[in-house]
Amino acid sequence: MTKDKTLLFLLFITALILLSTVGTYGVIESSDARYAEIGREMFISKDWLHPNLLDIHHYHKPPITYQITALGYELFGVNAFGARFFLQIAILVQMLLVYLLTLQFTPNKKTGLWAAAIYFTFPLVLVASRNLTTDAFLTTFTLLSIYVWVRYRKEGQSLWLYIFTLSLGLGFLTKGPVVFLAPTLFALLYNRLETSKQTWNIHHIAAWSLFIAIAASWFLYLAIDNPAFWDYFIGRQTVDRFSHNVFSRSEPFWYFIALAPLLGMPWLLLLPWFIKKLKLKFSTDTIESILLLAVAVPLIFFSISTSKRILYILPLYPLLAVVIALMLQKTKEEKSIFVLRFIASYALLLFIALGIAPWIAGKITFPTLLTPISFFLILWLVWFWRSSTMEVKSKSVFISFVAAAYFLLAATTLFSYSVQSFKIATPVAQWIKEKHLDKQEILVYNKRLPSLAFELNRSIISLYNGDRSLNREVQFETDNKWEKYLYNITQKSERQRLERLLKKNPSVLVVYKVDLSAAQTWLKAYYPQKKRLGKWTIYYQEDKE
Repeated sequence: MTKDKTLLFLLFITALILLSTVGTYGVIESSDARYAEIGREMFISKDWLHPNLLDIHHYHKPPITYQITALGYELFGVNAFGARFFLQIAILVQMLLVYLLTLQFTPNKKTGLWAAAIYFTFPLVLVASRNLTTDAFLTTFTLLSIYVWVRYRKEGQSLWLYIFTLSLGLGFLTKGPVVFLAPTLFALLYNRLETSKQTWNIHHIAAWSLFIAIAASWFLYLAIDNPAFWDYFIGRQTVDRFSHNVFSRSEPFWYFIALAPLLGMPWLLLLPWFIKKLKLKFSTDTIESILLLAVAVPLIFFSISTSKRILYILPLYPLLAVVIALMLQKTKEEKSIFVLRFIASYALLLFIALGIAPWIAGKITFPTLLTPISFFLILWLVWFWRSSTMEVKSKSVFISFVAAAYFLLAATTLFSYSVQSFKIATPVAQWIKEKHLDKQEILVYNKRLPSLAFELNRSIISLYNGDRSLNREVQFETDNKWEKYLYNITQKSERQRLERLLKKNPSVLVVYKVDLSAAQTWLKAYYPQKKRLGKWTIYYQEDKE
């Protein structure tokens, strides 16, 4: 089998692994459900430029992620598979780009295959495939821009420059200025290694004009309509995210530095060993050093920032996959047996842990099917270790790929098997539908639960009683329609407005985790019946019709 066919086979197997179980459980609070619901509301309204969350404008991010998600619903319907489908495509495209980028630094296609497979093994990549956010799409555009910049510097063709600015523009419309971090630093470092084949010309002006036209389009559209958007985007959504904890996402400085290696297991744990054995010096003389510096500096930037979410550093991991594959290629054969032992030990521990997990008492119930599958994989690992069908380095990569695939499938099965152990509204929505209550008004007490709106595929009403997540930004609403979907029941006038609604229309009240506060127990008078589903409590009145 040629290397190109092997790549296609790798991508095909990965696609099966990614797509086979991605829709077997509902969307999870908070980011996964939030983006899925915004995409659903965009799909229903056909308003592609004004994102809404629970029927209130939500301008925290540019619209591309929501638009891509809405396209998933167009193809597959409003369901978890449709919501996450293009996430899987993004991961596959990233694997292809990792392969192609690696080949820009080495003629060895096997090394490119290693890099693509290693990228898939990173736990952070697996998390990204199951958690709908902007980060997987941003990573795709970031990686594309890095790849085409290398091609541009090597070949000097203006087409690559246009693709570079196009990908940056689309990345900007995905998550704003953060798209510049990794590509800009990489380009500055790589330019010292690869001299330019072009002098400044009209194509540079045209290409960067293309970037400005794409990147600024949505922001200009909104700002022209309402100049207050300038301060909102530049101040609150950019500067304040970095310097102030406006969204309660503050973590200690070492948060990313400590978690980054763990979310790149097992290969990132070997990185110090590779650096030591290859006697790598951090300068701009080698591509390995350039790649590592292009990772380290943004990692420090994210560490300084007050807003921290683990997927923020996902765009750095393709570069890590490339550098690890290049280091593996340069490792002497007699040294690579240590790599194999380390990777095999990691896989063995993973198989053992998943095998015994169903028999350990805890809050989460693991499916017993994991035990025989883990036992089989342990036997396979012993056989594969002893076999001579594959050389040592490729064997290490293959074992890590199998371990990652099993981990992903096991985790996905766990989500669908123990759905009530996670913040997934599917059982609640199913029960409401079975009782034929889904046509009534659906009220949610003191929680922002887009997952319930998504699972019911309809609007819901939020009752604010102090929960921070329901402090919605309504300054850009053009009318009072949003008041139909949000009641501040700490205020007397809002309570009276809610009482009028309850007397007029039949409704269902959903409470998650907590009970109604003492001041709000009056709500129970409207609901003679109650149902408990795990951490959920449903107050309702049978529809007599």
